[in-house]
Amino acid sequence: MNREESIKDFKEHFVKGLMEEYKTEFQENLDNNQEKLRGLLIEGMIDINDKAKKYQGKNENYKLAVLQFELLRINILNESYKILIHGYSSLWYLDKNSIYKEIDLKFLFEPFIKFKGKLIQAKNIYMGKVNFYDIQEIIFELVVECYNSMSELARIWLWNLDEEVWVKNGSFSDMYTVKWSEYQGQSETIFAMDNREKIMKDLLELKKVSEEKLPLVYSVWSNSNLENGDLTKQNMLFINFKASKLNNIDFSESNITTAQFKDTNIKKCEFKRSKLIGTSFEYAKIEGCNFENADLRAVDFRKSILKDITFKNVDLRGSDFTGAIFNNVSFEDASVEEVVFSEQDVPFLYLTPEQLQTIYITGGIEE
Repeated sequence: MNREESIKDFKEHFVKGLMEEYKTEFQENLDNNQEKLRGLLIEGMIDINDKAKKYQGKNENYKLAVLQFELLRINILNESYKILIHGYSSLWYLDKNSIYKEIDLKFLFEPFIKFKGKLIQAKNIYMGKVNFYDIQEIIFELVVECYNSMSELARIWLWNLDEEVWVKNGSFSDMYTVKWSEYQGQSETIFAMDNREKIMKDLLELKKVSEEKLPLVYSVWSNSNLENGDLTKQNMLFINFKASKLNNIDFSESNITTAQFKDTNIKKCEFKRSKLIGTSFEYAKIEGCNFENADLRAVDFRKSILKDITFKNVDLRGSDFTGAIFNNVSFEDASVEEVVFSEQDVPFLYLTPEQLQTIYITGGIEE
């Protein structure tokens, strides 16, 4: 076999089977250490914030605009598996005074050290046609894949990051983001906040940007008054309207998955045929809105106030209405499997016998 054939054979007979074994072991490590990982990430962010506060003693205008978790190739090669939490000003990579802290994640990635050892042993039968560099590339690609998969957990943990006391009292600019990335490589936003007040004109201007650039994805419109707008058929994944007032806006047929409407006042808005999976309407006041034929699976309606609402033909499976207040709300032909309602509300929701058989009932939320 020549070198190309040897590498192909090596990957087929050794890498493929072992890779799945050690990926499974990594996933078990991740599943069993989620609280430890979460604590390390939050602790790292707090440390960066504290260091930024100290630096403000020298430069009072310094503000954190980007917090970035970074995987370094060198730390894969030396098997330390330390990542960086890096704090930058609005200059990002041009910030000469950026702040960082190392986070040791070797306890998660140890399976890949064993995997590398197995591959080094296996390569010997190829008489030099498979070398150490080839193995390093296999390990690097695998580690990057598994590291990137962790961003979904981090996104969940940072869902309400802006409400943390240390953030409210922190050294952050009005507009800041948290990213998950390879060092100065491809990055993924896992949280964004923009405390600047905006108006509908700002939102509609952003809508004009090419859809390929995903202008509304992860955009933030919190603490703003927005009214009279057409936002139909838009990609608004992870959009944030927290604590805003929305009036007479058409969101029909839009992708508003995993969005934030927490503590938002929403009146006369259309959500027909929209996708709102995993979105939060916790503490929201929603009046005169139409969700007909929308996808509202796993949506958080806890402690919301709902008046003159139609959920006709809506998929509400797995959603939570604990502590919600209902006034003229229709669940006609809605899918309510595993939906949670407070016990005292159920008699007044006019659910069908078939729907009643599929819901969960709770005593409610204690004040």
